[in-house]
Amino acid sequence: MSSPLADLQLAKLPSKIGNYLKSDARADAIAGLTVAVMGVPQAMAYALIAGLPPVWGLYTAIVTCTVAAIFGSSNHLVTGPTNAICMVILSLTAHLPQRYDLPLLEIVLLLTFLVGLIQFLFGLLRLGGIIRYVSHSVVVGFTAGAGILIAFNQVKNILGFSLEGHPERFHEVIIATAQSLPKTNVHALIVGLLTIACVILIPRINKRLPGSLLGIIVSGTIAYFLGWHLPEMGTGKIEIVKDIEPISASLNIFHFPQLLTPPPYELTRELGLGAMALAILGLIEAASIARAVAAQSGQRLDFTKEFIGQGASNMVGSFFSSFAGSGSFTRTAVCFKSGGRTRMAAIFSALWTALTILLLAPIANYIPKAALAGILIVVAYTMVDKHRLMVTWKTGKHSRMVLFGTLISTLILPLEYAVFVGVFLSIVILLRVTGNTDLTQLEQQPDAGFEEVPFNRAAPSEVVTVNMEGDLYFAAAEDLDYELLNCLTPKTKVVILRMKRLRAVGSTAMAMLEHFWELLHKRNIHLVLSGIEDSLKKVMTGSGLRKRIGEQNIFYADNKLFQSTELALARAWSIVEMEKRRLESTRQSAEQLDTDITAEAILSPRILRFGNQHQVREALWLISEMLKHMPSKSSRPLFLQDREGKLDCSLTLWSILKTLGKGVESNEADSINENELAEKMRSNFSVNIKDIARDQLPKIGPSTGLAEIARQSRDHGLQALAVSDDEGRLKGIITQLDILKAVGKALDFNPEKELPNV
Repeated sequence: MSSPLADLQLAKLPSKIGNYLKSDARADAIAGLTVAVMGVPQAMAYALIAGLPPVWGLYTAIVTCTVAAIFGSSNHLVTGPTNAICMVILSLTAHLPQRYDLPLLEIVLLLTFLVGLIQFLFGLLRLGGIIRYVSHSVVVGFTAGAGILIAFNQVKNILGFSLEGHPERFHEVIIATAQSLPKTNVHALIVGLLTIACVILIPRINKRLPGSLLGIIVSGTIAYFLGWHLPEMGTGKIEIVKDIEPISASLNIFHFPQLLTPPPYELTRELGLGAMALAILGLIEAASIARAVAAQSGQRLDFTKEFIGQGASNMVGSFFSSFAGSGSFTRTAVCFKSGGRTRMAAIFSALWTALTILLLAPIANYIPKAALAGILIVVAYTMVDKHRLMVTWKTGKHSRMVLFGTLISTLILPLEYAVFVGVFLSIVILLRVTGNTDLTQLEQQPDAGFEEVPFNRAAPSEVVTVNMEGDLYFAAAEDLDYELLNCLTPKTKVVILRMKRLRAVGSTAMAMLEHFWELLHKRNIHLVLSGIEDSLKKVMTGSGLRKRIGEQNIFYADNKLFQSTELALARAWSIVEMEKRRLESTRQSAEQLDTDITAEAILSPRILRFGNQHQVREALWLISEMLKHMPSKSSRPLFLQDREGKLDCSLTLWSILKTLGKGVESNEADSINENELAEKMRSNFSVNIKDIARDQLPKIGPSTGLAEIARQSRDHGLQALAVSDDEGRLKGIITQLDILKAVGKALDFNPEKELPNV
């Protein structure tokens, strides 16, 4: 008994079909035809890479393309034979027929079924997200290496000879090819070079013309009419598709793989690792290509469904004379750019390919093998994407390591191992990067908020605040307790750990924190925690660490930024004050207070400060925003800091205004309007404020006496003097009015008392 929902969907089916035929069918059919025109010669050529008859490439382009489109999710992904996949198939299977005395085609079908089964299981287990952990550098490096291998492996076909001993390694192929050069078939070389010229030059004349197809037609026609394919040519005869395996005008391609009932244990075990490598490589290719096109089309992809589609296409393909396929970047791009709208575009391309076999099989049999090799050499050249290689190389040392490691492995190792080497390097570097917790220090400023400075670069203080971000699993937690000790100074009484941005906190992290608490406890230093979220709270409770540290020293995350950290600082300073009172109560004699006036006594903590990397545009905006919230609008200089928060130079508002007005000439000042003035001032926005700032500032510390302050004010003529600590970090400023007040206090000056009556 059918469900009401199923009946409703069935009732809507005719309407959906009608709407599709009216709106999308024509666009999909045209896009599918464009893909087929470009893909038919490419599919035949790719089969040669795998060491298989060219017609198998056409079968793969029909079956895997159709099944993947039915079960997949991408509207534009076109599945079929790909160059990298075919190269791995050759590496895995070329030596096996002789070892096991089995037909090559049956071995390839078994391999294809295993690849599809692994991919299908990846989809059922919803492991689509695992591909995110494989670096893009793996694909770039492997593709470039495969392109080099393909090019050198096709040299023999374009020169018209076979290599003795069937060499597999890159260096073996080069040596064997060089030794066989005297056997070059000039006719094959002419056909190959002519095809290459057509493939390269025809699209430059008109991008809509299929260079590969026309190249085969031109070179094949010349070879046929000159009779170069005939046996009478002797050593000058060129090999054609018919000599490899004739293509029949039939789609009777169902073939049950003989090795599936039951699979030979030794052969299956040997193919297992390679099948896993092929499955992963195929999924990476399909996922990356589908994602790239979806970014332009705006489609939302379901990678679980895509994995199931790729697996199903290869499993079904193994029963229809097809080898393992994957998403093709070139065919997918053509499908998208040709106006394909739904997954039916890929199915249409398969239908057009099938129609090609039925109608043009007799003609296809006369395609020269050298012509297909010429197409492959051009394809191999495009696989070595110099732009992507350069971008990946410049991205960073980690990307370079993965790229270089994968590329070299592809050239010197069996390709299935090269895939795993790239994946292994990618994961190892990922673990290495995430295996370090980011540590910085926070300094609370008297005027507003916090400043973040590099770890172990903050000014000495009784309270040290460490900001922890990133992962804190077992690898990241190793020795972190000893690294945290580097932030301590002789003045330190309390350490605050802000832990709001931590991830993957486990038992190892709890053991590390407990050991850190013990190390601090031995030094009579208190530990306070802030930003504790619910997940971390549960782990701390379960480990018993929450009880040991004490609830009064733990502050939980709040939706207000830095709320828990501010509370933790209040707790820390209360601890410092309690310690001070305890020490004072135990002293034998009171220390005599120093009543001399110092910079610390008269400084103002309200400072306008910026980094010295800003431009005039940023400084202007920041000043205007800050002045909105300042009670006093009096002009004060800006003090510029370096990346470590140390005083570098000062900048007056007058310097900014003078810079903005550089573009205004005196003869036009009276005539331009406000909009024109704004445009002229904007031209100076990119000036770096360090270039117009004043350096060589006087050194004023908190303990500097009033006499020195007065002298420095006189000699430098500044509106305000910056007060810095021993590390060079700003503590506050002393204005001219502050100095005058201090001088008046030192003179004990009372205007009513000192001035005579008039």
